[in-house]
Amino acid sequence: MSSRIVRAAVGAATAALLLAGCGGGEKEKLEVNAGLAARVGDVKITQKEIDDRIEKIGPQFRSRYTGREGRARYVDTVIDEELLYLAARETDLRYDDEVKEQLRQAEKNVLITAYYDREIRQKVDVTEKEIEQYYNEHWEEFLNRAIMKAQHLFSKDSLKVAGWKRRIDAGEKFNDIAGRESEDETTAATGGNLGYFNPGGYVKFYGESKEFFDQIAHLEAGEISDVIVTKFGYSLVRINDKKPESPKPLSEVRAEIVEHLKGEKARTAVERELAALKDRHKPVNFVREEILETMRSPEQLWEMAQEEETPYARIQYYRNIVNHYPDHQYASQALFMIGFVYAEELQDLAQARRTFEELIKKYPEADVVESAQWMIDNLNTPHPKFESIEQMQERMRDGGDI
Repeated sequence: MSSRIVRAAVGAATAALLLAGCGGGEKEKLEVNAGLAARVGDVKITQKEIDDRIEKIGPQFRSRYTGREGRARYVDTVIDEELLYLAARETDLRYDDEVKEQLRQAEKNVLITAYYDREIRQKVDVTEKEIEQYYNEHWEEFLNRAIMKAQHLFSKDSLKVAGWKRRIDAGEKFNDIAGRESEDETTAATGGNLGYFNPGGYVKFYGESKEFFDQIAHLEAGEISDVIVTKFGYSLVRINDKKPESPKPLSEVRAEIVEHLKGEKARTAVERELAALKDRHKPVNFVREEILETMRSPEQLWEMAQEEETPYARIQYYRNIVNHYPDHQYASQALFMIGFVYAEELQDLAQARRTFEELIKKYPEADVVESAQWMIDNLNTPHPKFESIEQMQERMRDGGDI
């Protein structure tokens, strides 16, 4: 065998060994890093950890980290976080009194949250009967609002608008006139399109205009108004779509109801748990005892609430009456006033409803129960703002519904 052939054979064998060695190393490297998103020193960060962390990001920010590049950016931030953590551990910060207290408080908060979620909330059951009952009793909370879709022609000249009306009645197209002649430049190019809006709500060009809605409320889809007059000028309005207020199906709001009922049951369970814990551990609130010793009378608290201008401060005065003098004649009235302030001043209808329901449950024989029930029945009915409880009661006497 010639030396050339021998050298070629040796070279081929050597290359094969080198390739085999390289392939094994690559495979071993891939196996070691399988499932990892990053490594910082000896710390391994798995793909699942990244998935879990991204999932907990609010939906408005989560989109920043979609796709391969977005995910890579997020892993970079996790690496930076881990590097700073490692650097911090190399210092004596863990032994600083302030830092130790912050760590203790953080641990407490995490444990309390986990205890509430796993030992209380997750153990709450909501039955199908409860879901259906809540849906039937609170149907007004689950309404699709009425909507309209319209287009308009606008001018400050009433004669011009009257002329448009005659031309449309004679067969000329609404869109054509809008594009050429309407004086509302913002909608002319789209045939005077006002889009969808809620009756009584905001509408393009007109804003929140009662006089506008009063003149088109009777129109059905496909109808064109007579000349209508607003503070802006004169208009013709065509209704293109009109859908009345309608209840959302139970299937659409089931998850929302379940969460609400679970929250209510969990709050009740927490109250029971706290009552048992207080009985077991006998806590003493020395600050509360001092307050009670110097507590103002219910009459003084009521007077202070009447004179207070800030809604939340007024609510607190009323709440003090309910909490500290639950058997006093002012207690039910104070609870009603809390609900009234939430409904009429703060426009927090959900909290108002809860407060009125609390009143009816705690004080079923109170004089204000009828007023509380009336408020519940009319919370979602549009009405002028009541400036006082007397104004509300006068409306009740005049006809019941708002």
